[in-house]
Amino acid sequence: MRSIHIVIQLEAPLFGRSCLLATFSHSNRPSVRAGYPASRGRHWSSGPSKRAQSGTFRDSSHEPNALDQFTSGRWLWGERAQLADRYVKFDMPKLYRLAASAIGSGSCVKVVKISEGQFNKVFLLTMDDRREAIAKLPNPNAGWPHFTTASEVATMNFLRNVLHLPIPRIYAWNSRLSNNPVGSEYIIIEKQSGVMLYDVWDNMKGSQKAEILKEVVGIEKALASTRFTKFGSLYYKHDLPQSDSTTPLYIDGNGALDIDRGPWSTIEEYVAAIAYREITCVEKGLRYPRMPEGLFYGPKQYQPSASTKLSALTNYLKVAPYVLPEKEVTHVSVLWHGDLHTQNIFVDLENPTRILGIIDWQSVSASPLCMQVTRPAFLDFNGPIPEDLGKVSLPQNFDTLSPDDQREAKALHQAQAQTLHDLYMARCYQQNPNAFLAKQQKDSLRHQVTVVPSTIIMDYEPYLNHLLRDFEKEWPNIVGLGSDGHPLIRCPLHFSTAVIEQQEKDEELWAQGVELMNTFISDVGGFKHWDGKVSNEDYETSKAQLASGIEQFLDREARNAEELATWLKALPFVDHE
Repeated sequence: MRSIHIVIQLEAPLFGRSCLLATFSHSNRPSVRAGYPASRGRHWSSGPSKRAQSGTFRDSSHEPNALDQFTSGRWLWGERAQLADRYVKFDMPKLYRLAASAIGSGSCVKVVKISEGQFNKVFLLTMDDRREAIAKLPNPNAGWPHFTTASEVATMNFLRNVLHLPIPRIYAWNSRLSNNPVGSEYIIIEKQSGVMLYDVWDNMKGSQKAEILKEVVGIEKALASTRFTKFGSLYYKHDLPQSDSTTPLYIDGNGALDIDRGPWSTIEEYVAAIAYREITCVEKGLRYPRMPEGLFYGPKQYQPSASTKLSALTNYLKVAPYVLPEKEVTHVSVLWHGDLHTQNIFVDLENPTRILGIIDWQSVSASPLCMQVTRPAFLDFNGPIPEDLGKVSLPQNFDTLSPDDQREAKALHQAQAQTLHDLYMARCYQQNPNAFLAKQQKDSLRHQVTVVPSTIIMDYEPYLNHLLRDFEKEWPNIVGLGSDGHPLIRCPLHFSTAVIEQQEKDEELWAQGVELMNTFISDVGGFKHWDGKVSNEDYETSKAQLASGIEQFLDREARNAEELATWLKALPFVDHE
């Protein structure tokens, strides 16, 4: 069997890309050594068909280069940079010929761009013998070149061939630009059979949904039961450099970061590395490119600073060994699918309780169970528990109902979601107890203190400071008391009255900024995505709505020319291109 290696993969502060290293080898069961990172992919959706001529693609209905450019939306600000992040230049005829050869067909006769997600372009290729395949090409923003694709391939092959999970087969791939006739990284994958669960979920009976949950829990059990001795991403041995320690790490063109790349053998080393990574990013002056949680930096608003961030991270490191979730069985290193929604699950159309495949494994890594365990995204709920699992969905005329009838319909809809969630948790308790414990811990103080440090570069330091003050209060319960009534270990944290007052003021301003942002977005109503992405059809209307919203906001908030200039600089959705 080919050797698979693992690398420490931590979410980088820019675009959620990977940023830290380690390695691992696999023969029959996973073990470890040292390696590299990966990224997050998105689901595949349908799109307009395209005709081919002589085995190469031609389509007069699209502008030139429509396949390598992003054409599925517009951005209300920063559009030039967004398009550059999603531009993939590749040799189309060579990709199609390579794909045809990989699956044993003569030529490719039809190409359909079926998805333009945040990080990848996905094409459906139809051959002269009617066989089909998927070609997936990562965008420049998908993650670290070579390693993102190499890890995705190794992970999918491990899940399919070792764990025997329903994962599409990989026919061919190339993660390097050197000696690559296509001119771009690519993966040729079998077309997943069946239909997306999204297409049939609302029409399924309650008993059928219960069967789907049973299958999902079974797949999660297989993941949680396969434990690694170190933390990181999976790779084939030949995809890793001979020396990990001398390879510089680049994040979205911002230069190399001198950070600890591991490998790490313990979860304590892993969480400390996250904090040290954030410290390095703060010291380098890096800022997260997505729209912030709140409207900060404006007049009389919260002013994020490097000193505040570094202070919070330094205090966190003092207690990092003690903040881990209490149940050690949840500290284990496992693979987990963190984006299990109905568009990533494919089922049999004739028997929708049968899962045929799960896609979107980009950036999945072997990480602590307690830090990545999630429930399937289609199990959101907020309502009472009904007596049965009967089919409940919002009526087709929901928008025309009276407010009272809408509330009743929503309550009924949420009731089913509540029941499905409870059934899912019950199955986890019975079949996947460690994952169940990890899910139970997600609202605990220990869990929050563990995961929040990774968000510091997104200006979450007021929240981390709040959690650390709570942690100081809980210290005796965490380390225990001696016979003298004092904690067995002295708490390394101490916040003076003056520091607490300043932190509470920061929290108040931070919350004010978050509320200000929510109000602005609600009032404008022209966009929903954090980066200002809208459909091509809505672009002009949304652009006008945003301009009007900014003008009204400035009229209300800016009291003089100086404040106006400050707000114009602070507003993340003002286009400075």
